[in-house]
Amino acid sequence: MWWLLACLLQGCAATPAAPHWQVQGVQRIGHSAGQSAATYLELGKFYQARGQLELAAGAYAASLALDPRQLGARNAQAVLDARQGRLEQAATALQALVRDYPDAAQPRNNLGYVYYLQGELAQASAMLGQAAARAGGTALARNNLQLVQAAQAALVPAAPVVAAAPEVPAEIEIINGNGIRGMAAHMRQRVREHGMAVSRLANLPGFRQARSQILYAPGNARQADALRQILAQRGEAVPLVAVASLGRGAGIRLILGRDQA
Repeated sequence: MWWLLACLLQGCAATPAAPHWQVQGVQRIGHSAGQSAATYLELGKFYQARGQLELAAGAYAASLALDPRQLGARNAQAVLDARQGRLEQAATALQALVRDYPDAAQPRNNLGYVYYLQGELAQASAMLGQAAARAGGTALARNNLQLVQAAQAALVPAAPVVAAAPEVPAEIEIINGNGIRGMAAHMRQRVREHGMAVSRLANLPGFRQARSQILYAPGNARQADALRQILAQRGEAVPLVAVASLGRGAGIRLILGRDQA
């Protein structure tokens, strides 16, 4: 459940040029004159944008060794933890950042999104509302708040009925939005192993999907949640998004983002 998560949690920005430093493996970044906490932070972002997460973690650790209380590297490390499924660890770090930087929008936005991934929708909504009210966080926080509100709406119980018709298996589409060859076919096999049928594979033009999502049309909420739980078995926190229609007769559409890389 993203560059995946880093884009929506940290905000999309132009990728910085790689600093010309000597790196001898994870966690072994040599300090030298002119290498500050800020330059290590930028190096970590550079690695994270390219999916080199262990090197990114090493750069963030080097940045924090030079300035342990800074906002930037602490926030980036928390985002990295969330991306790798360590949601409790990310939430704890972001809660500390919210306390240390009460006027900053970014840690509140990120904490709200982590709450969302944990299924704590009320806490997510409140935290994202606080982020939207602060300078610099309005657009990103409102985007995430819309995801939370859609999830909350999907959980509103329907009026009871006397008898319900048997549930028809949903038509599931898997869309490759990250450009990795064979990703959609691999995911189809995983889904089939859990007894769910996939009717169609396709590619998303441009392959620019940052974060994976499960879209579902009315009447398919339970099966969409079952698909979400299948992915969660391997630590993939993929959000559900209710839509009015998907077209092509599909009931569920799984869009694979760069968080699945």
